[in-house]
Amino acid sequence: MYQKTGFNMNEISEILKLHFTQKKLQAGDYFAKEGQYSKTIGYVEIGLLHSYQIDHKGEIVTTNFFQAESFCGAYYSFYRQQPALEFIKAITPAILHIIDYDTLQALFSVDLRLNQLGRLAIEEVCISKDIRLSKMLKLDAKARYLWFMEEYPDVIEKAPLKLIASYLGMKPESLSRIRKQLIS
Repeated sequence: MYQKTGFNMNEISEILKLHFTQKKLQAGDYFAKEGQYSKTIGYVEIGLLHSYQIDHKGEIVTTNFFQAESFCGAYYSFYRQQPALEFIKAITPAILHIIDYDTLQALFSVDLRLNQLGRLAIEEVCISKDIRLSKMLKLDAKARYLWFMEEYPDVIEKAPLKLIASYLGMKPESLSRIRKQLIS
């Protein structure tokens, strides 16, 4: 994504050092909590996080995974300055580089390439959500899992089965059956 802006990886690293603050999370730590204001977004250097909501039955529904080299945030809360709609929790230990809203907006106003990088990051979030929604509506459970395996191999290795099943709109038992079918 950053290549489209004319930045190289060294420049991205320098921007992170100058304008972002490092935040370390242990597995189980929260980056955002539903109902609270999310004042920062982050760039995941290492680790894996997931966002989730609690449904009407009181069950966790995973809505996204945030892997290394991706942006992470409760975007509605951050950009609208409203309480978060979801929780974001570390699955593994993670290092994020975080930035607050006002600092980010100031950077966007002084550097066109940074503004473009921000726009591209938001485009990626929107596209990812559209693709997931389409897969959820058009594919059966087995096909959704095959798609997920191809798109998110690192998540398959690091995330608990119940979170992956939740993301794919199925019960862990159903996902276990699908995995057994694929192995045999």
